[in-house]
Amino acid sequence: MKSISDQEQGIAVTTTPLSVYDTYDKCKKKIILFLICCFGFLASFDEVAYLPALLEMVKDLETTKTFGLLTISIYLFAMSISSLIWGVFADYYGRKPIAIFGLAAFILSSIGCYFSPNIYIMLFFRTLQGCFISVSVVIGQGTIADIYQSNSRGTPYGVFYAFYFAAGLLGPALGGEICQYYGWRSTFTLVAMIAFVLFISYVLIVPETQHYKVICKYQIQRKIIVLELDQVSKPTLTNPCLPLSYLIDSTIIPYIVVLTCSYIAVNCSLLLAPTELGEAPYFFQPDIIGILFIPIASAFLIGSVIGGKLSDLITIKYFQDSKVLEGRMLPGLLFSILISIGLSIYGWTFQNAIHVSVPILGQIFAGFGQAASRPGVISYFTVKYQEHSASIIAANIFVQQLSTSIVLTFTVQIVQIIHEGLFFTI
Repeated sequence: MKSISDQEQGIAVTTTPLSVYDTYDKCKKKIILFLICCFGFLASFDEVAYLPALLEMVKDLETTKTFGLLTISIYLFAMSISSLIWGVFADYYGRKPIAIFGLAAFILSSIGCYFSPNIYIMLFFRTLQGCFISVSVVIGQGTIADIYQSNSRGTPYGVFYAFYFAAGLLGPALGGEICQYYGWRSTFTLVAMIAFVLFISYVLIVPETQHYKVICKYQIQRKIIVLELDQVSKPTLTNPCLPLSYLIDSTIIPYIVVLTCSYIAVNCSLLLAPTELGEAPYFFQPDIIGILFIPIASAFLIGSVIGGKLSDLITIKYFQDSKVLEGRMLPGLLFSILISIGLSIYGWTFQNAIHVSVPILGQIFAGFGQAASRPGVISYFTVKYQEHSASIIAANIFVQQLSTSIVLTFTVQIVQIIHEGLFFTI
């Protein structure tokens, strides 16, 4: 692959070089980060907004609880497969055109979900939703790697996941209220409206951030040489399955496994909670179920911010000039211990029908642990593979969402056999 050079572009560079990370001022970075974080919010919000109304959807479409949960697992499955394609495309074509296409297609698929007359049409459009919403997660995290230097990525990734998990706070609560008064279909109207606002904002405000394209722009239009010139090569369109090669990298796969296992377990607990709370002995209505998600989502929100801040502090204080990239993950990996503790509390207390506050407390511990562990690990991935940051993010999403969709498909049957306590302890 050829590196970009002055000779190739046919220009004379006369200006003082600058870093590709300094091509955006602080204000511009904050605006870009906010909109990118809204991408993460949308992805999570779409997944959880109608969870409190899951039983209502099952009744309205005259289907079973298993098919109801399948609308979530197939969404995650489609998200996992498609992320590989978007990661490769984003590294080759750039972030912006892929994001624009994905958001537009997502809006149309959300409208399809609203008008679904039966569970089969619903599953079809949920599959399309999953395919296109993965663009927002891949592009979002890839863009952060584009505009923030390696020793300061933990904090923006923490903010990204704070928005991502904040959807867990607003999604069920808002979705429950809307469902209570306007029916479960109205949640898809809300999702489409949020996506439309994001689409317009992104088109008007966010520039292309892919390093190769940014460097080309500065050399051709502004005759400014960028310090990272020799570190960036012209991208090539590769096989969408190529990101899977990261899964045989011994410096990557252990941390993907840790993130995936925690993601599966915590999401199974969150996705089972609405049906558990809506049946005996609790019998809560959708709006109350939504409110019960607020403390859980707050733990996710706080955990992601704390995890990101600690990752950057550890990196700057102890690993600023070190080649040990793994150091930035230490705080998060320690916090991950809370996941096992919280899930055990959640499973056994639900199984024994203990007061609802106790399983909710278990989910708070598990949620905080998962959220705090993510920013440092994702930062490590993108620092290690800067030029292919979208692809490495896609590989992580692929394993994470695919595994979750498979486990979730059989979760109800497994829980019926071994019950909640043993399931979440394992």
